[in-house]
Amino acid sequence: MTDEWLSVGFGIDANGCPTEDLDVAGGSIRVHHEDIPESDITTVDGIRVTTPLRTIIDLAAELDERELDRMVQTCLDRRLFSVAEAFVRLDRPDMASRLGARTLRAYLRQR
Repeated sequence: MTDEWLSVGFGIDANGCPTEDLDVAGGSIRVHHEDIPESDITTVDGIRVTTPLRTIIDLAAELDERELDRMVQTCLDRRLFSVAEAFVRLDRPDMASRLGARTLRAYLRQR
């Protein structure tokens, strides 16, 4: 690791996954350390990232309802995923114990 990447802390997110906070070239990022299925990965400008749906699932447990509503509505408006696609992903076994998945499922059911 070069001096452009500085680890500034470790933690556990609301889903129970280990995280690492990094200062990167004047900004900060949080890296989540866990195995993610290839179906939840996409490539943007040559960089592997989680899909919009997986990102919302990962963040849902830490967002207030207004933030969650804004993120979901933006994704739906941009057709990044549909409500039906979200329920299919949320119903997979690896989401059963994930707090973010339960939060998003409850939110989508009340829409």
